[in-house]
Amino acid sequence: MWPALREVLRQGVEEAILALPSHRRARVRILGGGTRQVVVIQDQAELLRLAESLTQSRRTLDLLRAQAHEFRNTLHVLGGLLELGKVEEALRLIQGELGAEEHLEALLSHVELPLVAALLLGKVRRARELGVELEVEGILPFRFAPLAEVLVAAVGHLLENALEAVSNQPRGKVVVRFWEDKGLWLEVRDNGPGVPSGLSKVLFSPGVSGKGRDRGYGLALTRSQVEAYGGRLGYYREGEWTVFYAHFPEVLWAGA
Repeated sequence: MWPALREVLRQGVEEAILALPSHRRARVRILGGGTRQVVVIQDQAELLRLAESLTQSRRTLDLLRAQAHEFRNTLHVLGGLLELGKVEEALRLIQGELGAEEHLEALLSHVELPLVAALLLGKVRRARELGVELEVEGILPFRFAPLAEVLVAAVGHLLENALEAVSNQPRGKVVVRFWEDKGLWLEVRDNGPGVPSGLSKVLFSPGVSGKGRDRGYGLALTRSQVEAYGGRLGYYREGEWTVFYAHFPEVLWAGA
């Protein structure tokens, strides 16, 4: 029995979040009492994966809807040009779309995790629909595949927040960046108005949001997911940029 569990049993609490000897976090529940206590230990990363799967389908649907909307608009314009006999303009439109796809492929060429690349593909198209410039920088090597699911969750939540923050900006811009330094770093920055000063100290608490009721759970869930893999999540303001970052120390998850 590791010391943290022994302390929970001594205190007589019914539920707690503990760090396992492997450094991963677990939800511990104490059932029964007296000499007939049952200890239930559930890996928090697995619990969070189940929670994320409930929202992943809706996020995927939103991305597909944005992509379908973009292509439908393009087809409408193309059809109108052809009907008006504007063949040259139609060809320029097609060439422009092909150029945009080539740019998109180059943008994601250094993201070697298929799940993350697919998410970014949808987000780039959603950003284009919102009139927001979205850039992807750095390299995400395939060796970080054990982090694929938590990266999809973190990138998805942070990017969606950033896109919302700049969607009404005249020159809205969002930058996603990956780099290695004692593990993997993820950074999502936007040139939006920033976090309201009254929320800065409680930003990662459940239900805290400046966007209205029934909002404010994304960042709390993202932090729990990142911490379940031994990482940390934070943010800071740098000039005109609001920067959210996640760091996954390799020593903590490499053996997972």
